Amino acid sequence: MKSKRILLTALLAIGFIGTTFAGLYDDWPDDSICGWLEQKPTHAGYLGEAKKRGLTCEGGKAVKGSAKTTTTRSTSTTKSKASTANSDITIYEVVFSPAVLKELLDRVISKTDYDFSKHKLTNNVKDIQCRFTISRVVYENSELGEPEYWDIAQGTINIKGFDVEFGEGSYWKMGGLSTDKSYLRDEVNIKLTEDGHFVGKMAYFTHTVKQGEVPREPLYPTLTKHKRSTPMDLNNINDVASLWIDVEDWAGGIMRISSCKYL
Repeated sequence: MKSKRILLTALLAIGFIGTTFAGLYDDWPDDSICGWLEQKPTHAGYLGEAKKRGLTCEGGKAVKGSAKTTTTRSTSTTKSKASTANSDITIYEVVFSPAVLKELLDRVISKTDYDFSKHKLTNNVKDIQCRFTISRVVYENSELGEPEYWDIAQGTINIKGFDVEFGEGSYWKMGGLSTDKSYLRDEVNIKLTEDGHFVGKMAYFTHTVKQGEVPREPLYPTLTKHKRSTPMDLNNINDVASLWIDVEDWAGGIMRISSCKYL
């Protein structure tokens, strides 16, 4: 929205400038226009007036005749001067601190980039839709983890071939930035392996953020073939799958897949 406002402002400004130039030079003789154009060949107002009148300018004087020659010569002069100006530009090497460089790279390289070549993905040809929930697992009191019996995200999940996408209406329940549903649409890069595991990366919210609290950016954990997972059985999609997700040392999650059906 901000970029649209900037573009609109620029277009309006150009319109006002054009209106200003339209009547400013009406009383000027042709030679005056050409004389000033000789001094300032890139001036928008002089160029516009010369074009409007169809003037051919040579040596600062108006020459009756070919308007096309004028445009070509003026353009050529402008390009020549612009080329000379560009040749004076000095380029300096910029050195970024590691923190700044990391921030810039994060903006260029997607946080969900993942190399799937190390996995054997399913060749399932039937589209499947399932229900999903994600609950948190806490490791503070147990190395095996203690699942919490409330959902931090829920909705539907669509499997098309080996591509995995969260369905419309899916949402996080952690408040703050998680209320932006685009995280479950644009910040997900997950695929299904032939043995029923989800692999890849996705935006993941670990903390509940209440109104008035500082927003928390999502983490981007890697989904792997976790040893505690119960993968999807593609030969019997009615079975419930429990896919464990390692997120941080103190907490992770379980994504439960159920109520699957072929589309």
